[in-house]
Amino acid sequence: MVETGQVAAAETDGPVGNTSDAAGARRRMSAVTIDNIIFSVASLVVFIWSAHVLDPADFGRFALVLLVFVFVQGSLVRSLVSWTVMVHPEDADTRPRAVLGSALLLAVGAAVLIAAAGGVMLLGDSGLGSSLVVVGALMPLLAVQEVGRFVSFAQGRPSRAIVLDTLWLVLTVVALLAIPLFHEMTLMWMVIGWGGTGAISGIWVFVQQGLPRGHDISLTWLKERWDFSWRSLVAASSSATVALIGAGLVAVVSGPLAVAAVRAALLLERPSTTVQMAVATSAGADIARERPDNAGLLAHQRRAMLVSIVVALLNFAVLFVIPDSVGKLILGDVWHLVTPLLLVIGLRVLAMAGQSGVRAALMGRRQISQVMKIDIAGTVLSIIGFVIGAYLGDAEGAYWGSLVGLSLTVAGWWWALLSHLRSDFTWPEVDRDTEHEAEVIEGIEAIEALENAPVLAPGRHKRT
Repeated sequence: MVETGQVAAAETDGPVGNTSDAAGARRRMSAVTIDNIIFSVASLVVFIWSAHVLDPADFGRFALVLLVFVFVQGSLVRSLVSWTVMVHPEDADTRPRAVLGSALLLAVGAAVLIAAAGGVMLLGDSGLGSSLVVVGALMPLLAVQEVGRFVSFAQGRPSRAIVLDTLWLVLTVVALLAIPLFHEMTLMWMVIGWGGTGAISGIWVFVQQGLPRGHDISLTWLKERWDFSWRSLVAASSSATVALIGAGLVAVVSGPLAVAAVRAALLLERPSTTVQMAVATSAGADIARERPDNAGLLAHQRRAMLVSIVVALLNFAVLFVIPDSVGKLILGDVWHLVTPLLLVIGLRVLAMAGQSGVRAALMGRRQISQVMKIDIAGTVLSIIGFVIGAYLGDAEGAYWGSLVGLSLTVAGWWWALLSHLRSDFTWPEVDRDTEHEAEVIEGIEAIEALENAPVLAPGRHKRT
């Protein structure tokens, strides 16, 4: 049976059930921003809560658990599946279960590795082993929750993502409040309270998109989109790896206090970067769905940049009026390390806002080769700036050096966009899977046959 949304998607390349005007784009951008805020708040709540209820050793272990989760979600699931389906909205419309099936199978492979690592640690009597086994068991549904958000963005229905993330946030708060009533809050229960509720939210994706059938649970869809997804994976994993190496080098050349100050400074950028990520995601999804000309492309990019600049200016202003008492409440003893960095933090936020939407515009046009190259080059430039700056002037020098690298990267993004606009780019035909397209056409013909069939009286038959 062919769903109404699938038939509509087969008949038109435009957004299903959504207008392509500026008002519709603004509504979707607002909804995606709300969802990203909810997602960030949930992460922050869990991190702060764990810092208060766990002893320092278990808090450190929980941070490592979250690091494993973020690596799998960000470097594997998001880069290979989430971003890929967002720039292929026809797949989100016509075969979301195939997308979820690929994500599920990919996450099962990662889950086996995580659980195996946990099992080895258990043999060594490590306090981290059992928690990794639990994360491994929950990883497939946590991956489905992540992909379900981006499928909703690609379908132009971000309200579904809001439901998913709100469900996870509410259930997490309830679980973390309820667990101490029945059991001491240990590392294991903290992982269950956070990851178990995320898995329940992942189950709700199947209610929204449908349960993958047997033939959907394969890597077929991912193989079809491999030309895009592997480049997305390289960009994400390279950035994560280089950032990790850069942090280590800063520690070597300047000491752990510099690393602590830099990490705390990045937290102060979070309000602006959260909004920038949201508007970029929304713009990229709308560009991929609407397939606009260059003027329409720039309209989406300018809208994203305008919102980002306004938020960046507010972030910049708050940095200079925030009282020391509030700063110490947020960052504790690290606040005095961050105070000399407030100016450069504000300048970094503004620099990032100045190129907001450019990467999304290129992603929406599936210019993944350019995106991959600039992602890698930009991360390398920023890390080089961090390390040289740390050598010359500790944390403050590191941040000024990163600003130089970031500014060069912003220039690179604008050069790539202008080069693309001058190219002879044309939108390709919608590349649907042949077998699936045949099923859709067959379903449309069956519906049309039913609509055109004459109504026969009981006991009478149509003559041939």
